[in-house]
Amino acid sequence: MTKSKKAVLLVLPLLFLSGVASFLFLYNQEGFTGNRIKNPDAYLLDIERMNGTDLHTLELHEGDVLQIQFETVKGSLYMEIKAPDGTTIYRGNGKETTDFTVNIRESGVYTIVVEARHAKGTIHIQLKEET
Repeated sequence: MTKSKKAVLLVLPLLFLSGVASFLFLYNQEGFTGNRIKNPDAYLLDIERMNGTDLHTLELHEGDVLQIQFETVKGSLYMEIKAPDGTTIYRGNGKETTDFTVNIRESGVYTIVVEARHAKGTIHIQLKEET
């Protein structure tokens, strides 16, 4: 075998591995594609593709009710809602229950944490209108 053929046989696997590593790096980078609205009374995510974590806070009052629509279409979505004292009042993945309410028992600032991994889906959290 000639030296040039040996060189090609050594270089091709290295180029292939470099390409795979680049693809994996780009594929796993944090990012968001879609629509994101963060208001004082709502947090709306229409996710085409999301990798990473997003946070939003809502100042709520005792007796408020949050109307939540949460659906994971693809990948992994995880949401947690934390009360002002840090306790978790909801956690889920948007695969079982997709339309529900959460009653607020104490006034204060609530934190919503969304973690996504190659995700597509919807998270709509809105203060329910009083009837």
